[in-house]
Amino acid sequence: MPTRYQPLYKWRGTKIDERDQPTDLDWLGYDGEIIIGRIRMESGGPKNGMWQWSILGPSVRRRLTLHQGFEVEPREAIRKVEEYYHRLMRLNGMRGSKDDR
Repeated sequence: MPTRYQPLYKWRGTKIDERDQPTDLDWLGYDGEIIIGRIRMESGGPKNGMWQWSILGPSVRRRLTLHQGFEVEPREAIRKVEEYYHRLMRLNGMRGSKDDR
């Protein structure tokens, strides 16, 4: 049986404000105070039930293409965000706090 991906960064349920209650269907990933990306379950259309991942990350000069996509499993969506974040940081001569290069 394959090992499940273990997230490297802190992931918290997305909230609109402090009064909002997060759900298990929408998450933001953090490297300290930097929001590195978001995953959320798609709730309709042709991607219904899949997990959309998208990259945020710090303000940098250069970006990579394919900065969002879909995965069947939430941990795979997290993997996509974290791997992209590491590539983005390297491209800009930086590194994330969990980057093991």
